[in-house]
Amino acid sequence: MERIIKKCKICPIGCELIISENPGEPSGFSVEGNSCNRGRDFAIEEVTTPSRVLTGRVLLRNAPMGHLPVKTTGVIPKNKVEECLKVINSTEVSAPVNKGDVIIKNILGLGVDVISQRKVKRIDNSHEQLA
Repeated sequence: MERIIKKCKICPIGCELIISENPGEPSGFSVEGNSCNRGRDFAIEEVTTPSRVLTGRVLLRNAPMGHLPVKTTGVIPKNKVEECLKVINSTEVSAPVNKGDVIIKNILGLGVDVISQRKVKRIDNSHEQLA
């Protein structure tokens, strides 16, 4: 394994981390450039089990906007990101929606829900007449 350089995302400092394989370490990796142990832990997790919190948009009906911003309630393994995004992008919901409403429960059986990131009221189409 070559040396990997990653920017830490744990705190605003954003240390530049250099991760190298090191059989002498309990984790099998050594990390340089971190200001704290949380940065070291982030770096090791990033190379051993990379994962992401996903954000996206689902189609929204009966609302003043066409899409609803959503995010996952936890991390998704990096190798499942594309598959999750396909599910999210093909999902359709109707207003009204509250911030925090579960839009997709247990996506791909990963134990993570997809929730609304904002409140959207339903538009009233009752005054419209058919032409």
